[in-house]
Amino acid sequence: MEQIRWGRGYWLASGPLVAGLLVSLAYGQTAGEKPPAGATPSPAPAAQASSPDKVVLKVGDMSITQEQIERAIRNLTPQAQNNLAHQGRKAFGDEYVLMLVLSQEALSQHLDSTPAYQDMIALSRLKILASQEYQEILKQVAVKPEEVSTYFSGHQSEFEELQVLQVVVRQKPAGAKEGTPGFTPEEAKARAEEIRKAFVAGDDPKQIADKYKMQNVVRVDTQPFAVHRGAMRGDLEKAAFELKPGGVTEVFDLGQALAFVKVVSHETEDLKSVSTRIENTLQKQKIDSALDALKKNAKVWMDDAYFAPPAGPPPQAPPKETIQIPVGPK
Repeated sequence: MEQIRWGRGYWLASGPLVAGLLVSLAYGQTAGEKPPAGATPSPAPAAQASSPDKVVLKVGDMSITQEQIERAIRNLTPQAQNNLAHQGRKAFGDEYVLMLVLSQEALSQHLDSTPAYQDMIALSRLKILASQEYQEILKQVAVKPEEVSTYFSGHQSEFEELQVLQVVVRQKPAGAKEGTPGFTPEEAKARAEEIRKAFVAGDDPKQIADKYKMQNVVRVDTQPFAVHRGAMRGDLEKAAFELKPGGVTEVFDLGQALAFVKVVSHETEDLKSVSTRIENTLQKQKIDSALDALKKNAKVWMDDAYFAPPAGPPPQAPPKETIQIPVGPK
């Protein structure tokens, strides 16, 4: 949910809450007019007892009930609700007031009549409807336990994991500033191959680490850690999973660093440990299928020339100053 900042906070989101509130405000509350839905006339003292209809906030002639505030809170993101539970409602109330004040001022300037406002309302309506329909689809794509079990049986290779030791040697990018950590490409290659030779010979990883490790330049793991398929770059992963325990991959150039791994063991996760992952995978497949069916039935057409990707390669992000570790704990 997209957050709005007015300079004081970010409780309220640009979703059903704001859209509904702005629509209510647009009706106005001049004398003789029927109060719009969402705005309540000032109640009599007897009605001030704690209840959903109790007025808890006023801005000018507008009265906001306890139930309206509670609905607004329910529309917050889970993180915002958690923060509110610890901090209390005061900050939320202040921002709600600020939203109403700004909205009323916008109405006094007839900003609700501008094309920009109408475009935003139309887009907000589409987003809200799409979100509601997506929730309906979620209710219909429950994954059964037997589906999880069948998927697990038919995709054993997906749940294979390796216990590996990893070595990373940082290399300086071309034109790096003086003092940049790392070796030149030639130095990095020589150092990585030297360390790899020690691993192939079966030397103790702790002794290798003591000899070669350099802070922020050379990392040598002394304790194995688990990696799943998809955790490493494709070529390095393929080489690692094809090795038997004790095998060492070739040195791979990962850009900012050279790396290789030694395979300690092959293991397979059990169904219990991966059931949630499988359920999420199957649910996504069902959702994608439902969405594809909706688009197919809607007979979608797009102008390929207008929606074509930009010409030429995408711009490259500038290199970061910290070493990029391909997999594993630091």
